[in-house]
Amino acid sequence: MSVSRPLALLSGWLAAIPLAAAAGRAAPPPDAPVVRTALGEARGLRRADGSLAWYHLPYAAPPVGERRWRPPAPASAWRGVRDARQPGVGCMQDARNGSLPTAAGVSEDCLYLNVFTRDARPAARRPVMVWIHGGFFRVGSGADPAFDGAALTREGVVLVTINYRLDRFGRFAHPALSAAQRDEPLGNYALMDQVAALRWVRQNIARFGGDPRNVTIFGCSAGGVSVDFLMAAPEARGLFQRAIAQSGSIVPEGERRLREPTARFPSSLEQDGLEVARHFGIAEDARTAERLRALTPAQLLSYPQKDSSMNPVVDGRLVPEDPARAFAAGRQAPVPFMSGATSWEASLIRPFQLPFPAVLVGMPRADVEAAYGIADEQQLKEAYFGDSVFFVSAWWLAGQMGRVGQPGFLYRYAYVDEAQRGRNPGAYHCSDTPRTFGTEWRGEPASPRDRETGDLLRRYWTQFAKAGDPNAPGLPPWPRHEVDAPAVLEIGESVAARRNPDPERMALQRRRFATP
Repeated sequence: MSVSRPLALLSGWLAAIPLAAAAGRAAPPPDAPVVRTALGEARGLRRADGSLAWYHLPYAAPPVGERRWRPPAPASAWRGVRDARQPGVGCMQDARNGSLPTAAGVSEDCLYLNVFTRDARPAARRPVMVWIHGGFFRVGSGADPAFDGAALTREGVVLVTINYRLDRFGRFAHPALSAAQRDEPLGNYALMDQVAALRWVRQNIARFGGDPRNVTIFGCSAGGVSVDFLMAAPEARGLFQRAIAQSGSIVPEGERRLREPTARFPSSLEQDGLEVARHFGIAEDARTAERLRALTPAQLLSYPQKDSSMNPVVDGRLVPEDPARAFAAGRQAPVPFMSGATSWEASLIRPFQLPFPAVLVGMPRADVEAAYGIADEQQLKEAYFGDSVFFVSAWWLAGQMGRVGQPGFLYRYAYVDEAQRGRNPGAYHCSDTPRTFGTEWRGEPASPRDRETGDLLRRYWTQFAKAGDPNAPGLPPWPRHEVDAPAVLEIGESVAARRNPDPERMALQRRRFATP
């Protein structure tokens, strides 16, 4: 490099100083609101629909290098004004159907969140809804355009969407890591990230016009499972005041353990880590942890053995027990709770043509046939799957809320988008999500009737966030659900409550749930 080149760069930098200082003193343009967070100032985006958005705000330090498989650490403060006007990266994941959830791609440095509101004045004190995306704990991003906050914020809430570590970046254990980090929570890094994001919300959301004392967590699929686990996680207590689990799935006495095998999971999470190390030829010695952390993200994603859903595990600390057992004993968070499922959750398994015994998981077929009264085997298999994995989980968990003096509300979403009619026998897994957000996904356009259903869902969801009860004038009544007085709101072409839904089916399914 010639001498003149660095001198020219230095000269240009010096010449820019007065302009930068002047820009710092000038009032921000009206289309770029600046909010001062606890870590520094961030410039957001005023959008054409009237909403305000701040993207890619760090809530924890990058979990890279020595911080891989460690609890989230505090994010660093920054100087100047952070540009928060563009959606950022998602967490490391395989492409799904050949695409990633965000245009910015993916990175191991991914612990960021997004905020949407229509009134950033601290005095606004609007209810806050924190969205936890789904995707089997393996794919997805809070910055996915499907989770845009325009429609929800029109209902008077502040929306936060978060990233959290995925795949084996978000759930991993190995005896060498456990020995070196014995004073830390282990394994459940995705769930730890979610707790850290909720702490950020408590500390910062008032600066965006939100009320830190009125926070609702909600999510679908893996997001719904996350809500169920957070309800049972003592460390998350007090960080939210309402919870909505959409198509979550809690299997009684069926969660994986950090160290001990179970009937459902003969391989503990640490044993899984040992198998990962062997796959990559990593010896068991003093450098095992170092070598594991030296694996590239691409190598970790290439590991072929993947669970269908990488749910959190019972680690004895962050998750001290199975969530189902915590709910049964009245050890869940004492907050209003809403949960439900779609009418065709079996959309998840139809492509795999699972044999019926694999779906029954030990339940006698004769008992299922007697309770369901469905002659067609495919229909019977799909109905049983939807109940046993999703609906009864919502039915049973919501029914336990009386143990902590809080209401539980149960729904079943059966509305089939007009583009899906004639192709699907019911509402597919998480098809309520784009209706709730008022967005489109999977390339499916929303008809005016679809959007009307979404308007109804948003009113219920946001009313619940505001008051801890989804009922409001102009909405069909939604009764509370209790195990001994069951009630479900059926949301389809029409909307109506049903008392004691499917008693024979639920009596059969209740046999699967443990009591303390």
